[in-house]
Amino acid sequence: MSPIITQPGMPAHVHPDAAARQRCDRLARATAEQAEAALGYLSMIDPLMFEIAMDAADLITGTAPRDEATGDEAVPVCRRCGGQVGIFLDHGLDWQHFHGDGTTAGAQEIYDPGHLPEVTWRLPGENPQQS
Repeated sequence: MSPIITQPGMPAHVHPDAAARQRCDRLARATAEQAEAALGYLSMIDPLMFEIAMDAADLITGTAPRDEATGDEAVPVCRRCGGQVGIFLDHGLDWQHFHGDGTTAGAQEIYDPGHLPEVTWRLPGENPQQS
């Protein structure tokens, strides 16, 4: 009886982490024009996924859409101190306290109040005791 020798081969499916890393690398190489075209295409073929992606981008960057910045949508704040909180990719994926308008990229100042953010959501102008 002869021994069974397996031949090295390509995996049938790419590992999910590797596939995600490849997409992130491709996105990092994309120009602003390519990213805009990709989002435009996504908005046509899957409008719901487009909305999900844009909402996630708003949340991650700590910005509100331009046409909704003055709306009645809830904003993330710290339950402990009432300060504004957001996620800033330049500083990782953790919630951070910040000063600023919360709608303009780069116009925020991240600070450390001495405690981790305890995220809750409030409507603009809502009193902390009302939530």
